[in-house]
Amino acid sequence: MTRQIQIVALGLVAAAPACALDPLVEDDPGASVHVLPPGAEVPYVGDDPELVHQIVVHDGLDDGDLEEAMGIIQPRVGWAGGAEVRYWAWGNAPRTGSTAYVLVDGGGAPVDHPWLLDTMPGDPAYSPLRRLQHVVVTAAYDGEVIATLRALADALELGLIEPPVPAGTWVNAPVVAPGTRLDVGGLAGPASPTQAYAGGVRVDHFVLGGERGVQPLRNGAIPVGQASELLEGSSVRPLAEPVFQYAAPAEPPTDAFNYTPLVNMVTVRLADGVVAEEAIFGDADLFVRSGTGSISATTAAVESFEITEVVRNWPIQFEAGKP
Repeated sequence: MTRQIQIVALGLVAAAPACALDPLVEDDPGASVHVLPPGAEVPYVGDDPELVHQIVVHDGLDDGDLEEAMGIIQPRVGWAGGAEVRYWAWGNAPRTGSTAYVLVDGGGAPVDHPWLLDTMPGDPAYSPLRRLQHVVVTAAYDGEVIATLRALADALELGLIEPPVPAGTWVNAPVVAPGTRLDVGGLAGPASPTQAYAGGVRVDHFVLGGERGVQPLRNGAIPVGQASELLEGSSVRPLAEPVFQYAAPAEPPTDAFNYTPLVNMVTVRLADGVVAEEAIFGDADLFVRSGTGSISATTAAVESFEITEVVRNWPIQFEAGKP
C-alpha cells in the first residue's frame, strides 16, 4: 500500500483560497476523489506490514514487556497525592502535541465519524497528546468519509464542513499497533482501542481519562508536570515506584488544567535514613511548590535533586475498569 502523509496546517485548511488547493476533480468541480462516499470502507493499518512495523518501533511502548504480556499494556504502581496509583508507561514523548480533527454538528455534539489524526507513530511531529480541533459539518454533509487531510481540505471546498476551529483543549490518545489492549483492572478484562483515521487508513488508539482527560491548554501549550524517581542511601538504581506531581483529578477541569500525563523526570536522592516506603507518599513529601507548580524548596526528606531532560508520557489511571 502506498501512503502519502500530507501535513496541512490549520491556516491552510481553514483559510487558504481555492486557487491554493489542487483541483478536486479536474473536469468536475463538485466532486472529490479524496472524500469517500457514505459507508466506504477505509483500509485497516493491520493489512500493511510496513505501517505496522513503523508503529511498533515508534509507539513508545516496551516491546519486550508487551510481548511477554501477550499484547496487553500492563499498569505500573507509583504514588501521587498521598495514595498509591496505577499508571501506564508510554515511554518518552515530545512536549508538543499533534492534532485530532473531531467532526461535530452545529450544537457541538460529535458526529458518527472516527477522529482524523494528522500523524501516527513514526511520522514527523507525531505526539500521543492531541490538540483537538472541532470540524462542524454543514447541511450538505451526508455521512461522507474524511480519512485524509487532503479529504478534509476538499470537504471544506465542497461545503461539507466549516473551517476547523481549535477547541483549546487536548487529550492523551496514543496510537498502538493492531492487537494491543490495555489492562484497566476491574471485572471487564483488558480494554480494546477505538479506531481513528490517519493517512487514509484506520488505526487503533486509546483515548485516556474520559471527561477528566480532556484538558485545556496552558498559555497555548500542553502543560508538563514532573515525576520523581527516588534514590535511597548510596544506591544508584532508582526505586520502582515514582512519585507524581499531579494526582488524578476528582472532577473535569474548568478554565485551568488540573492534570497532565506528560512528566519531566526528576532524580531525587533521599536524606540519610529516610525510607521511601515509610515516609514518601506524594510530591508534598519531597517538595514545596510555588503557585505555578515550580519547586521552591525541598522537605527534610530530600538530600538533593536533579531535573533531567527526559519527558515521558506516564498517564495515571483515573478509575478502575476504564482507560
